[in-house]
Amino acid sequence: MCQRILRVIARFASLTILAVTLLACGKGSALTVTSVATRTRTQPHISGPIDREVVSFVKLMNAHRVSRGLPALVWDSRAAAVARAHSRDMFDRHYFSHTSPGGRSTWDRLAAGGVAYSEAGENIAWGQRTGRAVLTAWLGSPGHRANIQRGSYTLHGVGKVGTYWTHVFIRPTRAPRLRAKK
Repeated sequence: MCQRILRVIARFASLTILAVTLLACGKGSALTVTSVATRTRTQPHISGPIDREVVSFVKLMNAHRVSRGLPALVWDSRAAAVARAHSRDMFDRHYFSHTSPGGRSTWDRLAAGGVAYSEAGENIAWGQRTGRAVLTAWLGSPGHRANIQRGSYTLHGVGKVGTYWTHVFIRPTRAPRLRAKK
């Protein structure tokens, strides 16, 4: 029931204007963008994380959001695939950045992954082995905490490869029309 309500809220999220904020702290950095959205419809792809530590992180992070009066984020498998691919790339190529050595940004990766959004953000971390450790590190950083606690985000995905973590947050572009129940 709660996830259904969150999906309805996500569907009715309004579009926002262009603004980019970049904050970097400690052993990770947070990135947030708000953009004029395309007219593409986005619906969450829900399945859920598989990695035990990612599952732990998602539960703890959503409990934190709820304790602050915010709704839990809904898992989006496309956002998770983008997050996991970025963690894999950082792991394989031995770098730590929102921008790949080839110049691909968070927004490039989201577009390539078919993720339409009106607002998006990304947290990355390196070195934390557990979900609890990465959440503690991100909550200790103003930029990361702002992404986690941003009320306009409704969907998310997390990717972890080794000790490289990527957390992608999105607000879908536009609400699909709801059918009246008969």
